[in-house]
Amino acid sequence: MIRSLRNNARGMAMVEFAMVLPILITLFLGGYQLTQASACQRRVTIVARSIADLVSRYDTISAAEVGTILDASTQIMAPYDVVAAQSRVSLIKVDAARNVTVVWSVTKNGVERPTGTFTGLPAAMRIANSYYVLGEVAYDYRPIGGQFAWPINFTQSLFMVPRKSTYVDCSTC
Repeated sequence: MIRSLRNNARGMAMVEFAMVLPILITLFLGGYQLTQASACQRRVTIVARSIADLVSRYDTISAAEVGTILDASTQIMAPYDVVAAQSRVSLIKVDAARNVTVVWSVTKNGVERPTGTFTGLPAAMRIANSYYVLGEVAYDYRPIGGQFAWPINFTQSLFMVPRKSTYVDCSTC
């Protein structure tokens, strides 16, 4: 009887499947989460570009118009949590002595940049008497089953040159 049980192969495939199933489920869910995180990061980049692009098209803009642009641009984040997106747009000035300062800044769900010295401009962009529109977005991506994983912080910042004039004037910002 023992010899017949040892040579019996029925059910072997079911046991192997039961052993491999947790690995297959983990690979599937991991691939899904990786795809979702990649899509979210891409949307953060698109939002930063949209903010800088839309503001750079103005020669004069109001704080309310900038707020509308920030509100509309963050809708790009859907179906991800729109409220979790922190977006900010700032005007950066490089003076004749190549000192870099923040002229004005407006934010949604975040902290405005204080006016004054700015250190984040690359050296190659420090051209005397120039202005840049800086669009920035930060987003904390929380994977499905987030209680088992840490949130991933996606950030993107993008500089654009004003299109219609030398700088974008925002006297109410």
